Amino acid sequence: MTITTKKFYLLSLLCLTFLWTIVRCQNSLNIIRQWVALEFEYPNEESRVRAIANKYYVPGLSVPVDVDAYYGYGSQNPRIFITVPRINVGRPITLGTLDENGLISGYPDYSWNDNQGRNCEGLTSVFRVAIDNCHRLWVMDTGLIGRQQKCRPQLLAFDLRTDQLIYRHRVPSENFMANSQFVTPVVDVRGSGPDDCADTFVYVADVFGFGLLVVDVARNRSWRVTHRYFYPYPSRGLFNIDGQIIENMDGVLGMALSPYIKGCDRLLYFHSFASTTENVVRTSLLRNDSFIQNSNANPTSKGNVFREERPSQSAAQAMDNDGVLYFGLIEPLSIMSWNTSTNFSPHNFNQIAVNGELLPISFGMKVVNNPKGHQELWLMTTNLYRTLTRTLTPDRINFIIHAGDIPAFEK
Repeated sequence: MTITTKKFYLLSLLCLTFLWTIVRCQNSLNIIRQWVALEFEYPNEESRVRAIANKYYVPGLSVPVDVDAYYGYGSQNPRIFITVPRINVGRPITLGTLDENGLISGYPDYSWNDNQGRNCEGLTSVFRVAIDNCHRLWVMDTGLIGRQQKCRPQLLAFDLRTDQLIYRHRVPSENFMANSQFVTPVVDVRGSGPDDCADTFVYVADVFGFGLLVVDVARNRSWRVTHRYFYPYPSRGLFNIDGQIIENMDGVLGMALSPYIKGCDRLLYFHSFASTTENVVRTSLLRNDSFIQNSNANPTSKGNVFREERPSQSAAQAMDNDGVLYFGLIEPLSIMSWNTSTNFSPHNFNQIAVNGELLPISFGMKVVNNPKGHQELWLMTTNLYRTLTRTLTPDRINFIIHAGDIPAFEK
């Protein structure tokens, strides 16, 4: 399969001062908020006491993974969303919003988060979210606490203008496996404007099931796509993170869509965490469930891998409206960009930020449209592995939200 793209112009990042900015970096990204440990807002003291007593909240265990921002109708101050997956017990809120004091409140309210797998109508564990141009917040709930499947995986959408649930798709049992963990949703709105939102598909990475879930929202159907490119590369399973050598064999994780152009196909760019390659597939293939089912004997028809590779592994990635892909590198620790109209090669990577205030892994990354008509790059960098190995110390920052403006060059 030959993949073609339209020619795009390379963008550079400049600083943008936000109301909530705490520290200004020496690079092109600003620090919006940083924590030694996360703190949460409870509806009342009774809820906080109960969470601690039931071990729903264990201080020092909560790790934020994703971030997204929503400006609404012309608001100058974004509403910031945070995810805290329940990779074990002790996380009181799995999806929340951030206030001016750095506290995380449950979204859409605390009751949705206060179920800990006991009420499958609420949220069990969320790794990542996605906000589309139709004012919808898409939430992929794994249904897991640790590795225990408490509830069926579900994809939900909330109307950000009302904070009401407007869509729920419970994943059929044939579309997930015992080891599935759905982590990264990307939203493909096929319409041309904010009032043309019915034709929507959501592609979700299954990091441990080494596959892709495709959800046809209009028809409330889903199917599973498998391919060898979704698997980890054993030769890339060792990570040098903040001086620690860690073995990790995560599969497909980072995903981003090319810009929507009416009448043209979109491309899904994706890679496994334990890899240094980047892959691409036409979304028309993913949206055609009959093709997927009938072409299993010819898997090479489903995607391409670029010939050259990154210097090291990468987690999250995001695409802007001009076809520039942003991603983080583990080593050297940095944020890079690549114009998708050029060859995928380190020679064509542009360095956005390096070292400084960055933390070892950029697990969350989004491109956000602001009221000024500019695009912004938002990311969450974390010390996740220090949390997992219980080597966090109170004298260092462990989680940071960064953001910066993306102005285009004159065409």
